[in-house]
Amino acid sequence: MNRLLPLVLLAACDRSGTYLVPVQTDIPPVVELGELYVITPDEWDDQGTRESLVTYAEVGAPEPGARGGATFTFLGVDDEVCVVMDPEAVFWNESVAYQGGVESYTWSDNYLDDGDLDMSIGLSANYTGSPGIALCDFDGQYTDSLGHTAIIEYDLCEMVGYYSQTPAHAGRATVESCEIDTSGRAGIEYTVVLRTFSLPMDDSILGFGVAVYQGSCENIDECTIPREARNHGDEMDGFAGLEQAYCANEMSTYCADNPEMCGGE
Repeated sequence: MNRLLPLVLLAACDRSGTYLVPVQTDIPPVVELGELYVITPDEWDDQGTRESLVTYAEVGAPEPGARGGATFTFLGVDDEVCVVMDPEAVFWNESVAYQGGVESYTWSDNYLDDGDLDMSIGLSANYTGSPGIALCDFDGQYTDSLGHTAIIEYDLCEMVGYYSQTPAHAGRATVESCEIDTSGRAGIEYTVVLRTFSLPMDDSILGFGVAVYQGSCENIDECTIPREARNHGDEMDGFAGLEQAYCANEMSTYCADNPEMCGGE
C-alpha cells in the first residue's frame, strides 16, 4: 500500500489545468464574413425564409495573447436594426426541484461543447481593426488643449444581460442581441465585432449563427437562430434534437434517451 501512496498523491496534485487551454486547429481564429444582408420584417417573420438568411460560421483558437473572433458589416436602413448572434451550443442550469409539477432540466449541462462570443457594434469609420487579420475595437482618442488624452468609446451596442436588465454580455452558449438605431444613416456602413471569449473544450472550434434584421430585438432567445452548432460547416450530429428538446422544455425526456448529448452518461 505504501508503494501506491506516491502515485495517489501525484494524481491528487495534478492541477495544471492544461485541458482547459484551447489548441490551435485548421479553423482560422479570425474570420471576416463580409457584408450581411439586412433581413426585412416580412422575411424575418417567415420562419423558413429567416433560417435561409442566417449566416453560419466557425472560429478557431488564436495564438496565446492574441484576439480571436469574427467581423462583418451591414448598411443602415434608416430604421431600427437588430443584430442577433447565437454561439454553440445550448446552456441550462440543472434544476433540483419540480417546477410547477413538471420535472425540468434535471440533467446537468454538458459544458464541454459550449463557447462564448461577445458582440460590439459601431460605425465602420470608427473601427480600428483589420478585417480578417486582427480584431480591435471602436475606441478613439481625444487630446485637449492641455495635452491630456482621453479615450472615447464609440461602441453603439448597449445590451443588457440575457437573464437580467443590467448591462452585461450574455454568458457561454447564450444568444446575444443588440439594437442599433440607423435613422438618418441609410446606406452608412456599420461593423460588427464578435470577440471570442471562450471556446468549446471538446474541440477548440466555436460554431455560431448570426443575422441582421430590420426591427427591434424583441422576443430573442436560444430558439431564434436554430442549429448554430457546426462541425466544419456541417450541422453537428445530434444537436438539432437537443436544441428542439431545449426549446420545447423537454430536456428530461431527451437526456434520458440521449445521455451523451447532456452532462452525464
